[in-house]
Amino acid sequence: MMYALLDALRRQQMEQYEDQTIYELDYHNPVVRESEVLLINLGAEYLGLQKTVELALACHARIVSLVLWDPENPFAIPSGGHWPRPYRSISLEEAVMEFQARDMDLFYMRDPQDEKGNRLIRLDFRLEYA
Repeated sequence: MMYALLDALRRQQMEQYEDQTIYELDYHNPVVRESEVLLINLGAEYLGLQKTVELALACHARIVSLVLWDPENPFAIPSGGHWPRPYRSISLEEAVMEFQARDMDLFYMRDPQDEKGNRLIRLDFRLEYA
């Protein structure tokens, strides 16, 4: 269900940016690595939004593709093996404002949902001067 939706979003990200250097941030061990595209899927909730943006800028990524758990979902992020607890809810508005404050513009957004109605929010940002 939700895992299938997350996997589908990741495949879309990989296909959309296949011609560029992609780095997937592991929020368990957030290491900075130079890349053109940075993927952060359900990691900002654990790292915090400010730390997520700082890591994105440190990677010198021109594009950041971020997947968030919609805070309006009726359930918490499933902890089943992949995600630790606790996490912070991040709203769409908070994410957009924080990235735009760092000269990254939103240029792509989708908010698909699974069969249970849980929604993920995909936001892709581009550095203004890239």
